[in-house]
Amino acid sequence: MRKRARMDRGQLRGVSSASAFAPGGVSLNLRGAARPATSSNLGLRMAAAPTSGPEWKLKKKEILSEILAPLMESNKKWISAKKDQDPAFFDKLGSIHTPEIMWIGCVDSRVAANEVIGVEPGDVFVHRNIANTVMTQDFNLLSGLQYAVDVLEVEHIIVCGHSNCGGVAASTTPEGIASPLENWVAHIGDVYRSHQEELNAIEDTQERLGRLTVLNVVESCQTVYMLNLVQRRLAETASVNPYPTPRIHAMVYNVGTGELEKVNWVPDHMDDIYGMRVSQ
Repeated sequence: MRKRARMDRGQLRGVSSASAFAPGGVSLNLRGAARPATSSNLGLRMAAAPTSGPEWKLKKKEILSEILAPLMESNKKWISAKKDQDPAFFDKLGSIHTPEIMWIGCVDSRVAANEVIGVEPGDVFVHRNIANTVMTQDFNLLSGLQYAVDVLEVEHIIVCGHSNCGGVAASTTPEGIASPLENWVAHIGDVYRSHQEELNAIEDTQERLGRLTVLNVVESCQTVYMLNLVQRRLAETASVNPYPTPRIHAMVYNVGTGELEKVNWVPDHMDDIYGMRVSQ
């Protein structure tokens, strides 16, 4: 009886997700094709294999050393290159921290904030999570936002999503994932439900996920805007700056082209008193 009850709860979780609203029983294979063995990931898998004995301990140490050695060497080359460009680069970096931008992005390794917008270390205050999601119960993100707004006094907050986002895809196929990821992406499922009619009308799966990515960024920007700490700062700066800060920007990065697209996050029914609406 207990086993049956657990199965029913699991089924209920699936029904309550965004997949219940997806047309035609659309399902995605999140795992994708098997990852080919490379010199780097093969070493990691070997190091993680359950083995024992002194010979294995020595071999494991050698494998880990081989993995880390090129990274440490690359670090030295990077330091040298930076010093060649600016001998005082690290002196300045270590003595001051005054970024003008806070970037809220995805943990996806293909979306590196500094490189995407072509700025140096120290220029962007970065927070990353799965699918660049802003939730009022995420105290990690809220603490970073508070520090950025109240202490660093950043002038811009960018929420950036990206194409082919695994987190967005996972929100539409929760049967393939478990907690805590299941709980995290459930918020994106709520975004789906809020725009169910529009999204269900899109027949192509990738196009639908692309639109959901945009809508998730839009909703995240709206959440940032409504936070008391942001509203307070906007009101304080409205009368002393040329424009109220922080400015909030919604963007989507195309991993296939490297291009950023700016998206309007201000709804038509909202009174845009701080002039953040984007014409498209």
